[in-house]
Amino acid sequence: MSAVHVAIGVAGVLAATVLGIAGWLWFSWRRFVSYHAHKGLPLPEGELGRYFRVEILSMITLGLWSVRAWHRDGWMDAEAPLSGPPVLCIHGITQAGSNYWGLRRILARRGRSSMAVSYGRVRRTLVAHVPPVVAALREMDGRGPFDVVAHSMGGVVLRLALATEPDLARNIRRVVTLGSPHFGTAAARAIRIGTVRSLGRRSPEIAEMPPLPKRIRVTTVSVARDLLVYPRDTCHLPGAEHIELPDLGHTGLLTRPEGITRVVAVLEAPDDEADTRTAG
Repeated sequence: MSAVHVAIGVAGVLAATVLGIAGWLWFSWRRFVSYHAHKGLPLPEGELGRYFRVEILSMITLGLWSVRAWHRDGWMDAEAPLSGPPVLCIHGITQAGSNYWGLRRILARRGRSSMAVSYGRVRRTLVAHVPPVVAALREMDGRGPFDVVAHSMGGVVLRLALATEPDLARNIRRVVTLGSPHFGTAAARAIRIGTVRSLGRRSPEIAEMPPLPKRIRVTTVSVARDLLVYPRDTCHLPGAEHIELPDLGHTGLLTRPEGITRVVAVLEAPDDEADTRTAG
């Protein structure tokens, strides 16, 4: 058999493999869409390409930040005269404190110190992620009043941490949650492993979770289309200020200027500002 025949055979096998994987992914996606369409899946098929393009660019940004902010989870001092209390940043599943590098750099330039916590690899239960967050809350509590920004699962872990150590809520002034599945997400039905299973809409951990203390000003943020946390009402807590942003994607809440700008605006709003429910 000649080298040409071998090359053609190898190319054929590779092509068949790629086509097989692509076909499996497409079939899986179609099943996912079909099953979740009645559960509030927020993405018309014609916008699928745009959604994934935005998410991929956001994930690339997070990857670059993970290099730039390597071992920089700890305290970050303000670069301007202090203009408000420090901010604790809590990331979501499979992520790290470096996710907040963009927000933290802007806060530092605007006179706000911050700290980001990383709670390590994905664990089997939500509760297993709580100890690092409790430790971070203790450190922030020793500094006086502070604000908290939590993305995705981070908002749920924050609530679990405060349920474990209620006294650690005494110095929290504001909480902003970004795409957090406070009432679970329908997407968890498709990924029934470990921590993800605990984020389902029928999860006992979600159902039994106590609310945040009423004295804390809470703002919950969702995006118009999110394939990880939906329906979007699951992101909003009763009594909180509700904000819905345009199509930033789930990850774009951390990386896109529109998302970062809105978080900064919420953190800098006067304490006595009336609760305004915002859409768009």
